[in-house]
Amino acid sequence: MVSAQSDLSDSDVEQLYGVDYFHGNEYFDYIAERESLRLNFRDRIKTLRQVVPDLAQRDLFEIGCAYGFFLDEVRGLVRSASGIDISADGTRYAREVLNVAALQGDYLAFDPPRKFGIAVMWDTIEHLKRPDLFVAKVARDLLPQGILALTTGDIGSLNARLRGSKWRLIHPPTHLHYFSVKTVSELLDRNGFKPIHLSHPGNSRYLRAVLHHILVLRMKQAGWYEAIAPWRLFDMRLTANFYDIMFVVAQLH
Repeated sequence: MVSAQSDLSDSDVEQLYGVDYFHGNEYFDYIAERESLRLNFRDRIKTLRQVVPDLAQRDLFEIGCAYGFFLDEVRGLVRSASGIDISADGTRYAREVLNVAALQGDYLAFDPPRKFGIAVMWDTIEHLKRPDLFVAKVARDLLPQGILALTTGDIGSLNARLRGSKWRLIHPPTHLHYFSVKTVSELLDRNGFKPIHLSHPGNSRYLRAVLHHILVLRMKQAGWYEAIAPWRLFDMRLTANFYDIMFVVAQLH
């Protein structure tokens, strides 16, 4: 377990995750990457449907829903799907463009109208000042036998150990906590959760998304992109896996 020292106030955190975070800072252009994001979300949903057979009968809540792409993918596969994020721009896009139930705010201050059957935190726990408080609140907000699914970097992975301080996921002040399988399991256990699934999935992109990133976002050659993007060659899926991202699904005891 590794943590970065941070003295950010709540207002500092809200500013940190403004429009620039998703468009130019941590993400070059989050919306432009939506097809690749959705591709990976569909993989996570496939795993959830295998691990949680009654997923379709559960109300799902996403903590850190950003621009709502996961909620849009999953809403037809669960009883209901809603979420929360500190980003005003992201949740506005989710509501107004995708028409999903996304609330802007701090989850720790959120009083849910009902308990949920499943909560998800995709690449979120590492951003939190107090991940322990979030997991404890999730445990209170879930129904009996409720599910928590999350992804985060695995600092105990071989790649993280080899790279050390140069590991790609170490970049405070946005990433504050770096869990291993052991430490995230201990955090879950302390709050009444038992892990029922653990894997280290890869990250996938369509070749077309790589082309868009290079030609449009980097080289500003939209005309070239539009000319060749329809080629079926760019439907190819590329997957890279450094086995340093863990996917954990846990159930309340």
